[in-house]
Amino acid sequence: MKRTISVLAAGALGATLAGTTPASASSIDCTTGEYTRVVNTYVPTNVERPGVDNALYNINGPQPHTYEICLDIPDGETFTIKLKNLNDGLKTFFTDDRPGDKILRYTIPANFAWQVHGTLTGPGSTFLYYTWHEKRTPA
Repeated sequence: MKRTISVLAAGALGATLAGTTPASASSIDCTTGEYTRVVNTYVPTNVERPGVDNALYNINGPQPHTYEICLDIPDGETFTIKLKNLNDGLKTFFTDDRPGDKILRYTIPANFAWQVHGTLTGPGSTFLYYTWHEKRTPA
């Protein structure tokens, strides 16, 4: 199920986040977004895991940046993504739990540390593969 949603939220330390996804399954194509980082990996199902972006933690430099993420996951599944603030004891400052493939955009302020957690639904006690496409631009 694909749908269009736009969300703009002010997060911890002024992080601005927006999550969007196109309206139909055929309109999500992560290969056309000129993504500079692509990670093909897997995760155990139904367990929240840190580092689903293949990084234990992320630190933004002295300038704010906007990140665009395109997630390609197995059909019929949901990959819940949570951004957690490492500057504030892993407090969650953004959650996206829309089902299916999706595109996330968020702006991270300067000198900010965060971690990306995720839970991929699926059959119990299995591992499911997904592809994380990412690009970063100055805010």
